[in-house]
Amino acid sequence: MLKKGKSAALFEIGGGFEHWAERRLRYLMLAPAVVILLALTIFPSLYMFYAAVHRISPNPELPWQFVGTANFARLFSDGQFHVALRNTAVFTIIAVSLEFALGLGLALLLDKYIRRLTFLKTVLMIPMMLPPIAVAITWKLIYEPQFGVLNEIMYRLGLPTQAWAGDVDLAMLSIIVADVWQWTPFIFLLMLAGLASLPVEPYEAAELDGASSWRQFWDLTIPFLKPVIAIALLLRVMDALRLFDLVFILTGGGPADRTKVLSLYIYQVAYRFADPGYAAAISLFVLFVTLILSTWFMKRMRLVE
Repeated sequence: MLKKGKSAALFEIGGGFEHWAERRLRYLMLAPAVVILLALTIFPSLYMFYAAVHRISPNPELPWQFVGTANFARLFSDGQFHVALRNTAVFTIIAVSLEFALGLGLALLLDKYIRRLTFLKTVLMIPMMLPPIAVAITWKLIYEPQFGVLNEIMYRLGLPTQAWAGDVDLAMLSIIVADVWQWTPFIFLLMLAGLASLPVEPYEAAELDGASSWRQFWDLTIPFLKPVIAIALLLRVMDALRLFDLVFILTGGGPADRTKVLSLYIYQVAYRFADPGYAAAISLFVLFVTLILSTWFMKRMRLVE
């Protein structure tokens, strides 16, 4: 009887533990992800908020000085910040527009043939699979004034060679071309996937009604693709606002600050000018602008209420 009593007690304890574990299994499964999220996202964000309201001395032995909103007020009077903001806006609008137009055009052009040409799809994916640093170094070699392949082509065609990334008028265009080369395949693949999922019946009905291909494109294809277009543009805009690698390697923000973007300016303020508090304030500004644009765009495309 004693042994049976002990066995029953152990069974009840084991069953209770299994019941406890089953009830809390969802929390146990989510715990690693929550810990990683706290370590990599939430804690750095809170730390950035805290740093943005302090003046931080390069000397680690000196205490942080609370300045409230002074770092944010500097944004309105900082000429370099205004230059970086304008350059970022110009780059984002032009680069994302070109990538969307080219990506959608390629998807429409190859929609009927790409399914039989898997190799072509793989080739088109190569630029977006390369590390940004590798892309920047590759285009730096292409743009090299004396030995670059682009100037060699210009010379053989009898055209004047250019400084490209070192020219005041061509530096931003050079960065845009490199970015378009890398990220147009991303838009292309998303648009191609969207086109593959379109229903056939509305197009058949439109053909019976005598609708032209152009009318079908505007009245059927674009409305059906609106969610895919919204996601593609949203992701590319968010990524373009964080542009750093291409500018850092190709131009370093020059010449004459023509390619200085916000991410590069944040880097310069934090490490070259040793003012991490102000750099955190600029980073928060970029974060808020990204959130506002994302929310507005998603509501505009009616992805959220």
